[in-house]
Parts: sequence; C-alpha cells; structure tokens
Amino acid sequence: MKKLFFFLCCLLALSATAFAEKSEWIDPGYDFTKAKSICIDYAAAPEIADGVRDKDAQAVFFERAKADIVDKLIKAKYNVGLTDNAKGNAAGKEAANTKAVKTQSAENPRLASGDYDLVVRCTVSQYDTGKKHVEAHTETVMVPVTTTVLDVTGHMQTITIQEQQVYNIPAGEYPAAFVKARFDVINTKTNQNVWTWEDTREKVADPGISNVKPKEVLTGIMADFSASLRHNLKSRKPKGK
Repeated sequence: MKKLFFFLCCLLALSATAFAEKSEWIDPGYDFTKAKSICIDYAAAPEIADGVRDKDAQAVFFERAKADIVDKLIKAKYNVGLTDNAKGNAAGKEAANTKAVKTQSAENPRLASGDYDLVVRCTVSQYDTGKKHVEAHTETVMVPVTTTVLDVTGHMQTITIQEQQVYNIPAGEYPAAFVKARFDVINTKTNQNVWTWEDTREKVADPGISNVKPKEVLTGIMADFSASLRHNLKSRKPKGK
C-alpha cells in the first residue's frame, strides 16, 4: 500500500516542462488607486473566434475571472462588471455590485459614459494542443513520502515528509498546450490604454502524463494577471505621489 501511495505521489508531483514569455507596459502617470469601478471583458481573436477553442477559452476565462477578480474586488467594495463583448453576453449578474455593460459594436466596443473607470479586456489569440520536442534532461522534484517513526514516548507514529527525487526525462515528442493572451486595461475617460500585459505560455506533459490541456495554461495566466491587477488597484500610484 505504501509503495502504491508513493508511486501515485511521484506521478502527481511530476512537474510539466513549461515556457513563458511575458511583456508588460504600464502608464507611469495613471493612478490606479482612484479606479473604483472596473469592467472585465473577453474577446476572442480572429484566429480562434467562433470555434471550439473559443468556447473553451471563454468558459475558462469567465470561471477564473469571476473567482479571481470579480468576487474578490466586490468584497473590497469595487463595482465590477463581467461581460463578453464579442457576443454581448453578460455574466455574473447575481453579484449585487455588478453592472451590465452597454456596447456600441463588436469592432469597437465602448462602455456607456461614466459607467466604469477602467475596462480590462482579455483577448485570447492562441489556445491549442499539439506536440513539442523536448531534449533529454533531468528534473528534481520534492515528493511526499509516508513513513513510520518511533516517537519520544516509545510509540510508532506515521508521518509524511518531503523527499527529493531526480527523474531522467528522455528526449522525444510530448503532448503540449499552447496559449497566448493579451490584457488591455483602458481608461474610459480617455479611451487610452494605461496597462498592457501580453502572456505567451506553453506546457509540455512529462512521461506518464497522457496529455496537457490549454485550460491549465490559461488558468495560470489568469491567476498571475488577476493578482497583479488587484495589487495595482490597491497601491499603484504615479511616481512621486
């Protein structure tokens, strides 16, 4: 039983080979702490629009945006909207502080004047699975191991410790997921970007893992951006102020 448990722990602890490339620009003169109402918006790029990839990416986006951004900002007393600008669908209406968003067109969506201080628009342009060649390498991970020890009272106790394991990963073609997302944060008073975040990531499955899904990658992107957004809204002011 212990051997089976140890094997499962090793399998679950294998970390997939990952690659990430992020670029970011922030307007040094914009005071994010003054923004109290935010619209979170999704729009698929033409590369994936109106297909299975778009629908899956939308589902992941709305799930994570609601959990990581909307719900947390509402608790912090922000007014927050969550919309799908491309199709005009509103989500998260059950939240008391969430407003519906009005748009003029899918090509150039604009909020009704005065509704929000910022629009956060996420555009997903890649959401794919495929294969990627990986060179032979080693990976070192910490895995939980259950063992029994004799305590100071003379009784046997079962404990779990972290043990370092080294795995030799052979060269080969492995299942991989590829995601590219861009976040544009727009000042509605000027209709100008005050923050742009571009994130390209890929994740390659290790031996023993049959596949890896783009959902895992987009979830990671959303988590990182959401944490940065909440931080900026709380504390980012123009330099010198």
